[in-house]
Amino acid sequence: MRAIRRTRIPRTTVGTGRRPRRRPRGWIPPSCAGLTELGNNPSLLSALVIRHDRLVAERYYDGGGAQRSNNVHSVSKSVLQALVHIAVEKGDIRSLDDPVADYLPEYFSEASPDKKTITIRHMLTMRSGLDWTEDSTESRVEKTSNWVRSILGRELVSAPGTTYNYSSGNTHVVSAVLQKATGMSICQFAHQYLFGPMGITAEHWGRDPQGVFSGGYNVYLTPREMAKFGLLYLHDGKWGGRQLVPRGAVRAAQARTAEVDDVFAYSEGWWTQTISGRSTYFAWGFGGQFIYVIPSADVVLVTSEDTSDNSTNKEINPREFIRDYLLPAITGPGA
Repeated sequence: MRAIRRTRIPRTTVGTGRRPRRRPRGWIPPSCAGLTELGNNPSLLSALVIRHDRLVAERYYDGGGAQRSNNVHSVSKSVLQALVHIAVEKGDIRSLDDPVADYLPEYFSEASPDKKTITIRHMLTMRSGLDWTEDSTESRVEKTSNWVRSILGRELVSAPGTTYNYSSGNTHVVSAVLQKATGMSICQFAHQYLFGPMGITAEHWGRDPQGVFSGGYNVYLTPREMAKFGLLYLHDGKWGGRQLVPRGAVRAAQARTAEVDDVFAYSEGWWTQTISGRSTYFAWGFGGQFIYVIPSADVVLVTSEDTSDNSTNKEINPREFIRDYLLPAITGPGA
């Protein structure tokens, strides 16, 4: 058991000025059996659990480590959501309901009237209406000289705001909007207004041929940095007594904007799910990068996996770990 202060997360409970609660008498971390079972996946790198602001479980596997950064893939969409709300709070962006065309008019000169109604919110909630098949369309776009033009040049197949369709193209366009609105890349903006105050440094952040940093993947963070981001949302956007992310962003992350299937719903760059009767919301990156926030249990769960070319990746199911090991550990006798 390690106090959370070892990760440079403030010793006081964020926003309250209180010290973290002592470990409840009789409470133990998620069972070693559960953590060991997770480790049966050969591509798993880490599993961390924070409860009551303390790092109560931290396990690394097969090359993982506290200082090893990893491609968090679409977890970066959740980071983007925070950045956009910060930009609105600062006045750089007027509203999430602003049309994208207001910020990137050079890509809409020949667009249809319907396409010109696509808003930033439509992009963040995956309801732009633009034709997109994740991975295959993305691969074709990455072969072009101008990714944003290629994305916005896709056919409009449904009215904006009406149909959910997951697209890393949507969030890349939002990155371009943020860059135009702030005069800074999202990498610069993130380190000045979000990562910097939290002691986070992205080791790598991909960008397109025009220099637009990725809004949806190819960002490298360590497991403890992922845990900090989850803890920020658990505490309604506050860090060290300072409101880094507007509360509205945290509320929006928990909203069930689009029902994806019988299990998952999507909000703005975040996913939501009910596990054992508890509402959860989480950042989900390809291949097992997860940041689960469980407000009713005061818990953040982080996992990371190796998705490099020389790894045989098999995405874990953290929902089973939460249901079968984590929640029973915090609701059992003496917890």
